[in-house]
Amino acid sequence: MAEPISSLLRRSVGYLEEEVPDSYRLLIAELGPMVVELDVDGEVFLLSGGDRLEVSVDPGPAGVRIATSRAAILDLIDARIGLGDSVEAGRVSVRGSLDDIQRAHDSLRAYVHAAVRAPSQPVLLAELRAGAT
Repeated sequence: MAEPISSLLRRSVGYLEEEVPDSYRLLIAELGPMVVELDVDGEVFLLSGGDRLEVSVDPGPAGVRIATSRAAILDLIDARIGLGDSVEAGRVSVRGSLDDIQRAHDSLRAYVHAAVRAPSQPVLLAELRAGAT
C-alpha cells in the first residue's frame, strides 16, 4: 500500500526543519499564516503556515485549493511538463485569490529549493514514485 501523500509531505517538512533550517525558515516566511488545501487523487489535507509548517488531514478553511494527482506531481518533478502547462491542461487545478495563489507559488518554489538541499528527500521521492505504480 502506498504511503499517503499527506504523510510523505509531513515527513518531508519535518526533515527540512532538521536538515536545512535556513531554507525551512524561508519557506515559513513565504507561506506566512496561509492554509493551503491539497487534493491529490482524492486524498484531501491541509498545509498550514505560521510558526512552523503543519500537515493536517482535518478539514478547515483554506486560502488556496490545489487539486492534482500523484502522476502529475511526478511529471512536474521529472520535467515532463511545466507547472503552467499542467494548469492549462487541467492536470493541476488551483483556486483562490490572485495574491494567495502567488504566495502559494512562491512557497512551492521555496519548498523545492529546500528539498534539493536536504539529504532525506531522495528517499521520500522514491516512496512517492513507488506509490505511482
